[in-house]
Amino acid sequence: MHQIHNAQITLNRSKRHHTLPFLSRTRLVFFSVLTTLTALGSVSAFAQSDQSTVEFAGYDWTINAREAVVETHLGREALRLTAGRVIADDIAFLNGVIEFDAAFQEQQSFIGAGWRLTDAQNFEEMYFRAHLNNEPDTLQYTPVYNGLSAWQMFYDEFSIAPLTHNYETWNQVKIVVDGDSVDIYYNENTEPALHIRELDRDQVTGAINLRVSGRGTGPVYFSNFSVSPLGNEDRITAANAPDIELPEGLIQEWEVSTPFPESMVADAKHLSQQAFDSLQWQTHAVSDKGFANLAQLRLAEGDNDTVLIRATIDSESEDLAEMLFGYSDRVRIYLNGKRIYTGIGGWRIRNYSYMGLVSFHDTVGLDLEAGENEILIAVSETFGGWAWGAAIK
Repeated sequence: MHQIHNAQITLNRSKRHHTLPFLSRTRLVFFSVLTTLTALGSVSAFAQSDQSTVEFAGYDWTINAREAVVETHLGREALRLTAGRVIADDIAFLNGVIEFDAAFQEQQSFIGAGWRLTDAQNFEEMYFRAHLNNEPDTLQYTPVYNGLSAWQMFYDEFSIAPLTHNYETWNQVKIVVDGDSVDIYYNENTEPALHIRELDRDQVTGAINLRVSGRGTGPVYFSNFSVSPLGNEDRITAANAPDIELPEGLIQEWEVSTPFPESMVADAKHLSQQAFDSLQWQTHAVSDKGFANLAQLRLAEGDNDTVLIRATIDSESEDLAEMLFGYSDRVRIYLNGKRIYTGIGGWRIRNYSYMGLVSFHDTVGLDLEAGENEILIAVSETFGGWAWGAAIK
């Protein structure tokens, strides 16, 4: 039996505390990642259009894109959007139906919409991958916290789905939002392409955005954009599925520091929290997926891409415990000041097809001393999901 209070872990078997594995930061981490941030949907700054707003579909849209121009395309008035986002700040959206059509080429593009924006960095989001047709993850749902997408944490049946694109004409998108649940329809299908059983963010009224990113050179066109109240026909699909099976001994909350540059721990073989007295700490609970989404607490700005996570384990005697964990993107784990694990799990860092999805598939042994044992975990992020979770066996 394990008891965790305020990030302090007590193991009844031999009263052990547990440590988190650490992903080492290698210089390889950025081998091509920095050039592909927008391609994978990070909410980063874009080169601005000459104009600050554009009028489209009866709304004024704030431009955060390379280009946003209204013109005629395929016989319709359309918004031509390239490399960025437009935000309709004057829409106050909580529940309802968002609809639009999109025309695009078969190229690497991430096209979609966000809703319930409290600001440009915080919202719910769906997008589809224009270069993937009829693939399991053509369509993607993810929350965005403090400008960081979390798609590496959202890859179950309620987060991704296949779609069939039309590259010669318009593709119809309908997003039905009701409370914590969403149905997304695509083209002429009468059944939802994706049912989102539970949105990750709190229910708040906010704005709507449209987005395009990726390495494709061609623009994306939006037309027939509308927002309407829920109608009698807009009923959310009931989806019965078992709850996520979480590992035994899951640690439910962690203490997380304010961010700092990864260079401060990159080569550190020994580390103690006293070396970081200037950091502030906050308790953070894990989600129903078992992981803490660190982007909810920390805004990674500039070089401040790393946080420390800490816990104390009380052990009645010397003992060897095992910690099962998952993370993104890089981790370093210290037990009683000594580094015991490093790991790198970012997108394509292991091979060209590696996605860096977060799951409980790594383990590390904890050689515990009698009494209190200090665990420090440094977790660093580039994009796609800033996550940590662990269980102690």
